[in-house]
Amino acid sequence: MKILLEKTDEENTMTVNEMIAELYKYDITAERKSIYDDLEALRQYGIDITSRKTRTTDYFVGNRLFELPELKLLVDAVQCSKFITHRKSNELIKKIESLASKH
Repeated sequence: MKILLEKTDEENTMTVNEMIAELYKYDITAERKSIYDDLEALRQYGIDITSRKTRTTDYFVGNRLFELPELKLLVDAVQCSKFITHRKSNELIKKIESLASKH
């Protein structure tokens, strides 16, 4: 879930092999079948895992809790706030950033 939320969106997708490689970076071994089972479990959990078939099958998180323009609005509101310290403002912005893919 973490990998898909952080690294995928409609323009930045992942194949099952790429997911396996990312999991390996966390010292987690996985097989293709277990990835398919995990994707289905995430769908049942309520994450919008979307697939797109080209020459490969690519997966990404479709709809998120907040859209990018909404997140930008929240960041602007935090930055403009006069009663939040600079340090707390940076902490809040990092939390808001975590709700979008890194791309």
